[in-house]
Amino acid sequence: MGWFGKKKSPQDALEKADQMMNKGLTGMMMKGLVPKEHRHAINQSLEQAKQAQMAATGVLSLTATAHVRSIRDTGKLINFDPVVILELDVTENGGNQYTKTLETLVSKLQIPRAGDTIGLAQHPANPSELIYMGLIS
Repeated sequence: MGWFGKKKSPQDALEKADQMMNKGLTGMMMKGLVPKEHRHAINQSLEQAKQAQMAATGVLSLTATAHVRSIRDTGKLINFDPVVILELDVTENGGNQYTKTLETLVSKLQIPRAGDTIGLAQHPANPSELIYMGLIS
């Protein structure tokens, strides 16, 4: 029941899911039993959940803002939150402007609409990649 054990954080749960999917005996079983495209989809979902977790905890700083041009649903859900494709007009803090397409997990309570302004941050492992941080008022 876990009454006296250490409280587990959502980040611990994501790390455990990643280990179960890709490492050790369970990872070998997954490679043997689950088709490659399904494993890729699961790993992609885990990565998006990790990015959402980093954005929610405030670990990352805001490096750019963007105006949403359009939004499309991918049909994927992670914990009942949708994964969407955003077409954005990005303005970096340094003044650079460009357009970008971003597939990301968004909260079903705050789904951006065309014309909204959102915040973006750099991915810590890959600085050329941007992470969705949420709506900006």
